[in-house]
Amino acid sequence: MTQRIMVVAASVVVLVIATPALGLVWYDVGRLTIDGVELFQDADQPNEYYYLPPAPTLAVDANGNPKLLCVKYIDPEGKASGGLLHLLASLELPADRVAELEEQLKEKRPGARVVGALSLVEARAEEGQPVPASFQVVSAVLSDTAAGGFTRSVITSGHAPLTAGSRAAVAASLDARGATLLFDSLAGVTSDVSVSIAAEYEARVRGYNATVSAEVATIYEHLSAVLNRQQGYEKRELRQVVDELYHDNVIQIEVFDRTKSLGLEASTVEGILSLVTDKIVTLMFDHQTGLAKMPEREVAVEKGQIKGRQERGAFVKWFAGTGDQPYYTDDQFVMKSREDIRRTTFSLNLAYDTTVRMPVYLSGNMGGLYAAHRNNPDIFRVVNLGDPSFQVREVRFVLDGDWAAAFEGLVNWVSVQLVKEYEGGQPAVDAQAQLTAKDVGEGQLDRVLTYPRLGVSGPEWLGYRYRVSWSLLRKGTISQPNAEGWTASSEPVVTLRPPLAMSVVELEVDRDAMIDRGVRVGVVEIRSRVAGAVGTQRVTVLRVTDAESVVSVSAIHDPGSQPEVRVTWIAATGGGRREGEWLGMAAGYLWVEVPDLSGGLS
Repeated sequence: MTQRIMVVAASVVVLVIATPALGLVWYDVGRLTIDGVELFQDADQPNEYYYLPPAPTLAVDANGNPKLLCVKYIDPEGKASGGLLHLLASLELPADRVAELEEQLKEKRPGARVVGALSLVEARAEEGQPVPASFQVVSAVLSDTAAGGFTRSVITSGHAPLTAGSRAAVAASLDARGATLLFDSLAGVTSDVSVSIAAEYEARVRGYNATVSAEVATIYEHLSAVLNRQQGYEKRELRQVVDELYHDNVIQIEVFDRTKSLGLEASTVEGILSLVTDKIVTLMFDHQTGLAKMPEREVAVEKGQIKGRQERGAFVKWFAGTGDQPYYTDDQFVMKSREDIRRTTFSLNLAYDTTVRMPVYLSGNMGGLYAAHRNNPDIFRVVNLGDPSFQVREVRFVLDGDWAAAFEGLVNWVSVQLVKEYEGGQPAVDAQAQLTAKDVGEGQLDRVLTYPRLGVSGPEWLGYRYRVSWSLLRKGTISQPNAEGWTASSEPVVTLRPPLAMSVVELEVDRDAMIDRGVRVGVVEIRSRVAGAVGTQRVTVLRVTDAESVVSVSAIHDPGSQPEVRVTWIAATGGGRREGEWLGMAAGYLWVEVPDLSGGLS
């Protein structure tokens, strides 16, 4: 929560702000509604306003057309009829609408301007509650079929378009009834499709406000006048003295407090208010040093200020006394006038602001769109699925059964890449699939790749190119054809065989001879060249207990190379070994002579 304390005393401003907010608005100060659009006053710039759109609307392109696609597709065979809906929603007002708002705003508040849209954020979840959806589609037609609706699937971006230029997306796949109802609904003034947005905005709220105003006025007026006429033994004198003092002290305190309802702690500002008020009262009513100190009184015109009778000299007074002497000739008018006006004013504005998040719930309806744009095929159209453009061809890639048994011990995986190219600037289709040793072990021997016809009328739509890559166990990868080449084909089924040869040979051994000659077992090995590298592999074991005397052995090798086979004999007594010769497998049949190990190995 952002809190803000503002103290204004005389011409001094003190701001204490915990967290500055860009574009922060007042919640209850300066708020206006013009043509159904709410305008919020900037908390720091009173001539700047932000607008809150009354409802979400469809986004529009540069030509003013709504970003909406509504397709009804019809299958002549009646198997796949339905519809598609895709739209983009926004919370922006058109530029001309904003300009109109600003003109009307200036009529009410001269010098004001519309800065932009009110900054919104997604609503937060209450404690223990799930986060509320910021963007929802409200529609019976677009409800899930399991809930009684007519929609196979609805996908939304899930987030409301709360920032400038952002959009919220809605995509739906409808069944045949849903597509028909949707088209009809969009033709009415109010349709079955509405979009709803839940968000929040940050606003500044005054939680505490105290104003203290004080005025001290002291007026002092003094007027004293003397009129004197004297000559000879006659004197006339008129005296007037007026001395007035006016003193007036006024203090006014007003407090607006809603800190409890906003959950704010007001002790700080209350302490400031109490301190300032005590100081002001002390200054106002202190007659010694404060603002109530009295001005010095003016001395009135006194009698001694005018000369009286004349006096004899000291020598004459000694012989003749003072006697009755004449006045000094003196005609005079003396007046003193003084006016002191002292007025002191003091004002204090103590404000305690906080930032709160206020909820916003907006909803808009998509009614009347079909009537306005029914002739625009970019927005509304009906598609016949019987069109050759919608035909899709399947190409099945099947592993040769002869290689399936050898796959696990020879191949890690085999991958297929199919490319279908079109004329007229249509992008090519590039599809890929893979078979692993695990897939083959589970009985999966094929993969299917597809490409669309896209309106190609001739037989050339059947043609495509492909290549196959084999990852051999401990041997690297081999491509068919080479890594840069492709194989052209139009066949619906392609058999996958590695670029290797397979040779099979039958070995026949006399089991009775093995017993007579002291041989327990014979280990059969093959030596072959695969991917340019020669390797040896044990393939089977000949035992005296075998029911058959003939064993079939296969070898994988590079085309053009000759694999070889040999048998290593192990004696029944002592465990001695004797290796036989390497024999070529080209003949397809080999009689293997059993050596005599009954006397031990020499």
